[in-house]
Amino acid sequence: MTTSETLNYISQQLNIYLGIAMFILGIIGSLWNMLIFRHYYFRLSSCCIYMLAGSIASLIQLIFGLLIRILSEGFNIDLDLTNIAWCKIRNYVTYCASLTALSCFVWTSIDRYLSTCRQIKWRLLNSLFVAKQICLLTIILWMLINIPTLVYMKPIHLIKTCTSSSIIWSNILIYFINLFCYGIFPWFFMSIFGVLTLRNLRHIHHQRISPISAALTTRMTRIDHQLTSILFSQIIISMISSIPYLIQIIYANLTRSVVKDIYRQAQENLYYQIVCLAFYLNYVSMFYVNYISSTIFRRLSRKVLINLFKKKEDVSKGITLVNHQRNNKQSRHKKLKIFTTHFHRTTSIV
Repeated sequence: MTTSETLNYISQQLNIYLGIAMFILGIIGSLWNMLIFRHYYFRLSSCCIYMLAGSIASLIQLIFGLLIRILSEGFNIDLDLTNIAWCKIRNYVTYCASLTALSCFVWTSIDRYLSTCRQIKWRLLNSLFVAKQICLLTIILWMLINIPTLVYMKPIHLIKTCTSSSIIWSNILIYFINLFCYGIFPWFFMSIFGVLTLRNLRHIHHQRISPISAALTTRMTRIDHQLTSILFSQIIISMISSIPYLIQIIYANLTRSVVKDIYRQAQENLYYQIVCLAFYLNYVSMFYVNYISSTIFRRLSRKVLINLFKKKEDVSKGITLVNHQRNNKQSRHKKLKIFTTHFHRTTSIV
């Protein structure tokens, strides 16, 4: 086996073993994230709305992106070359899901910054309603921007890939989508707002101005600090995964017209496969970063896991017991209220 064949074999094995491991961990993490961020403990936090949307988009990206990469690069099963409709739909869904997930990570960093601002006008944007509207608009925006993918994407058998037949859209994909939206914007904006959040945390003590109880305020403040620590961990992961991808895009465009021998092509292919797999850390690592960074997240993740494996009879018994206790409390409260009312009426008559 020649050196170039050895490098190509390593590239193939990386996609098989490392790719499958990342896919399994990513699917488990995304599903677990979705269960946790739907928990009532996080429902009052707008940041968790972005994280929930990012988890759903990451799950779609892993299925339509990483799984298809494993099949094509690892097992030489390229469905894009055999079906033009699949070529268009898969690329469209992949672009929409991946860009939505990265956008939600950026919105998370902006949300953390807004939650630590002193001005009330900025803190008003840190709400559940605004978060839901932004997530919906983000999805619609990327779906509209990527419509040309459905038009121009088609399998090119000469170069054995599914790519754009339009030069203009190809340049947009290279210089706007890949270079900026994938390579520069995510970690750049997350880093900026992360630094601004850290500066706010150093200068002010975070307090929510709203008519809620002290216990709830303390709980929400604790959640805010946990989410902020999660944010900084995600910034590090984003930089580790995005910067090599950015370097690869710049190098590929600078050397596009250079004649390359088989050995150099094998070297570049190996680096490209490593960079692409590393880029999927954005979608795979979210749950595990959250688990390491947050004690609240660890406690809730264990609680969710226990509830999943609990028998339905135990759950129904627990719900019945809770409802029975709740009804008893309500009946005692009503009796006390009636007695109190009658007592006051008696004294007023006298």
